[in-house]
Amino acid sequence: MSDTAATGWRPSRTQKIVGVLLLLLVWTVVANSWTEKGCSLSQGYIFVVSHGGSPDRDQGCEDEPGGPAYTDQYYG
Repeated sequence: MSDTAATGWRPSRTQKIVGVLLLLLVWTVVANSWTEKGCSLSQGYIFVVSHGGSPDRDQGCEDEPGGPAYTDQYYG
């Protein structure tokens, strides 16, 4: 029996690249939903990971002197 039959299916290099690109596209779309709540796009990328996706109704960012800051009492 050959080694490939014992290890099972493995994704090709192209499939891995396409998968990573799709993941980045979804991450960008969800991060953009944070910009609609007053956050910058870079903050949106971080909040997608730290808050588990798009913002809830009461999550967003408010203008502060140092730039937008996260709040969980967003009313914008």
